[in-house]
Amino acid sequence: MDTSTLTNQIPDWTEVDFENITNITVVYCRLSQEDSRASESDSIQNQKKYLGNFVQEENLQNPIFFVDDGYTGTNFNRPAIRKALELVERGLVKNFIVKDASRLGRSYVEVGQITEMLFPDNDVRFISVSEGMDSSKQSDMDATIMPIRNLFNEFYARDISRKVRVAQQAMAKAGERLSTNPQYGYKIDPNNSKKWVVDEFAAEIVRRIFREAKMGKSHSEIARGLQKDKIETPSYRRMTLGENTPNLSHLRYGWGSAMISKMLTRHEYLGHTVNYRSTTKSYKNKKKIRNEEKDWWIFENTQEAIIDQETFDAVQKIRKHKRRPPLKKWAGKAGHENILAGLLFCAVCGNKLYFCASEKCGRNADHYKCSRYFKMFNACDVSNYVRKDALEHLILTDVNSLLEEFKINKESLLASLGEKFQLQANEEIRKKKRKLSKTQQRIFDIDRIIQKIYEDNLNGKLSDERFKTMNANYETEQADLREDFENLQKEISQNEENGVNLERFISIVEKYSHLEKLTVEIANELVERILVHPAQGRGKTATRKIEVYYNFIGKIKNE
Repeated sequence: MDTSTLTNQIPDWTEVDFENITNITVVYCRLSQEDSRASESDSIQNQKKYLGNFVQEENLQNPIFFVDDGYTGTNFNRPAIRKALELVERGLVKNFIVKDASRLGRSYVEVGQITEMLFPDNDVRFISVSEGMDSSKQSDMDATIMPIRNLFNEFYARDISRKVRVAQQAMAKAGERLSTNPQYGYKIDPNNSKKWVVDEFAAEIVRRIFREAKMGKSHSEIARGLQKDKIETPSYRRMTLGENTPNLSHLRYGWGSAMISKMLTRHEYLGHTVNYRSTTKSYKNKKKIRNEEKDWWIFENTQEAIIDQETFDAVQKIRKHKRRPPLKKWAGKAGHENILAGLLFCAVCGNKLYFCASEKCGRNADHYKCSRYFKMFNACDVSNYVRKDALEHLILTDVNSLLEEFKINKESLLASLGEKFQLQANEEIRKKKRKLSKTQQRIFDIDRIIQKIYEDNLNGKLSDERFKTMNANYETEQADLREDFENLQKEISQNEENGVNLERFISIVEKYSHLEKLTVEIANELVERILVHPAQGRGKTATRKIEVYYNFIGKIKNE
């Protein structure tokens, strides 16, 4: 019989009902992407022909192909091999044949466990055809050589992985994009497969998503809007463009908040190439580990931008502030929007102010209060309760005062700002560096204290219960201090890098002449943060001081 005819007669495991079959001959074939580049003789088709011929010569019963095409041999996360080994454990397999042992796998430990423990325990005959290895005829020499071959197979996998990684690093350093599929909003240039061009239909959806995020809409609100308007998802769009994707017709309009969140962080929309956003632990463990942004390799202006830098930065600022979802009764209700989310801080303790939507006697009673005061049992001296409408009025007055002064006396204002705020920025850096030094010293002090109470506990001067309580408290304090230390380092670095950026401030202020009301977009575009002081006095005669720190220039008024 012709070998190719026999090969066609051997079924694939996906076509077989295993309920009524025993004495199976597993004909296993595997090819990874690296192997396919290395040798044409190892192609899946050639493996099938080679093993099909052996099955015919040996007259093996119930042969079934188990094929893993495009899977690495460094682990066993492969569908066909997992099914085959499951059948082995169920006692349904009599023979297990491969072209060579490296097809089974390149992990020395796991291959050894299978060939030396799993197969013998289940009376499975293992045959590596090209290597002349047959467990039913195995000599002492074969038993010695097999583990050595497995070890060399693992060395080979490690070497191939290293070479691939080095090649990828060289490509990445040269600015060549490592990702194969373009981001939603782009498509492959028909004249250059390595270049992205704007997909205008999808790009307009990207602009819409950023525009709505800048307005303060939540990720879920944006996703629901896209679903309502029947906008196709990125995966479905790729499928319509002919890219290699599974059939996703059931998820045609299935936008989700996670999808929106991911898109809003993509520097590719600025026209950049981003490499090494993630990596893997080793050639065996293919699980992706996300790298810190400072370790990314970003190459600017490699394709046409869809989003401008100002919009991108504004969206990142809004996203940085965690917004507590409103209670169901207030969600989407007009007049109860949290316009100042993430911008308000208690001037007494420095913690954020929480937004609380409420009504009293049918009237809007939305307000803010100090998070530390309520969350940590009066840890702050004041609740710092303030009505939202009163606070927005104070902020709007401050902003309009700035806009009016800018319009009337632009030149002298800018001249004074340039000198004044450079000095202020330098003083801010000095203050943070002093705080950084004190924080670091306290971390060292706590190390010594913990060592001391540990010794006291060993010497019987401190009970176990008391030691556990004190140790837990000090470790909690130290963990908080370490977090503060890292944040201060980042802030100092950012201050030193940016300094005062009057040009960007001017470009924003010139867009407005007078504001009738605040919006999320305007507030985040103009304001960096607002310090809210406790009210002085009570009732209608009460007064309250706020300090508005503007983006790029800081605080203007020094009252």
